[in-house]
Amino acid sequence: MDLMGLCSICGRPGALHTCSLCGRLVCDNCFDSVYNVCNICKTGKQ
Repeated sequence: MDLMGLCSICGRPGALHTCSLCGRLVCDNCFDSVYNVCNICKTGKQ
């Protein structure tokens, strides 16, 4: 079973990642796999 949803940041389908800081479900474009965080947490702009 695939667990995909809408990205919490850009709204596009295909969100596969969960941010380790805030728990947002995000897509590849909105996720930093090096730090395992979403782009919002990475920049500190919440």
